[in-house]
Amino acid sequence: MIHWQAAEGNLVTTYKTYHGTHEGEFFGIAPTGKAIRFETVDAMRVVDGRITEHWGVANLFSLMEQLGATPGG
Repeated sequence: MIHWQAAEGNLVTTYKTYHGTHEGEFFGIAPTGKAIRFETVDAMRVVDGRITEHWGVANLFSLMEQLGATPGG
């Protein structure tokens, strides 16, 4: 789900939430079948219709908690 997206010049920034099901190994964690969701912020430089650079931050701590891979998760 895209919460918002902004473009200025050749930079596009997006805040979104990914949703899915943990069906494959992830960072050494065997599939759990759990529904998961986590937020990301991505910034991309777009030149001639192509992404030429990408920077991103994902809330992987939240994801690992959902998979039971952290204390209290």
